[in-house]
Amino acid sequence: MIGGVVWTLVAALAGVLLGTASAVMAQEERTVKEGVYSTAQAVRGRTQYEATCMRCHGADLTGGAGRSLTGDVFVRDWTGLTLDRLFERMQSMPPGASEALAGDAYVDIISYVLERNGYPAGDEELSSTVLTTVTVEGEDGPGVVPNFALVRVVGCLGGDASQWVLSNASDEVRSGDPAASSGDELAEAQATLLGDREFGLMYVFPSPEAYLGHRVETKGLLIRDEAGGGPAGLNVTSVQSLAAVCEP
Repeated sequence: MIGGVVWTLVAALAGVLLGTASAVMAQEERTVKEGVYSTAQAVRGRTQYEATCMRCHGADLTGGAGRSLTGDVFVRDWTGLTLDRLFERMQSMPPGASEALAGDAYVDIISYVLERNGYPAGDEELSSTVLTTVTVEGEDGPGVVPNFALVRVVGCLGGDASQWVLSNASDEVRSGDPAASSGDELAEAQATLLGDREFGLMYVFPSPEAYLGHRVETKGLLIRDEAGGGPAGLNVTSVQSLAAVCEP
């Protein structure tokens, strides 16, 4: 009898684990070009947007007191990032607001923003549970960081006041904060491997001379070489030392 109970519990546990695995597999990574929201959801989102967001971001989403939520600005701000980042930003808007919307309302607004940016609707509604698995994609694909995006790069600081250079640098990674990293983001920077990239650093203030030869994290706006197609440099917002030596 005891053995039968044990086997029943084991089978039940296996069923739970299998169900969990199936749920995880069902949340496959997608991009906004794959129809992640429904038309009806975007209609609800428009109503919410007009009631709570339009006064800052404009009737046509092109901005005003707030940033544009459409066109090149939206692509630059959000390409390569997952929708949970946009959700978090919306929850903090407008600054100083005494009341926040329900989570589902923000997701509906995101659906409307996606519709206005030309991303297709699908058969199912967007859910807050999958926002971390849906990436914003621009014309060049989800993995291409757009020009003028805020990025984080790790490399070796060289050069001088006439031209600071980041050599043996990693690929650029999107960042949501122009200040020097802390917490989990700092841990990610410290774990980043050096690469074979080189970036010219522009408008570096204060002078990073104390970090010359150091392994550093640099944040800034990505400035692409439009003629050559590759990144030419970073319009720097912060530099911090990760190690006093920098070995490729």
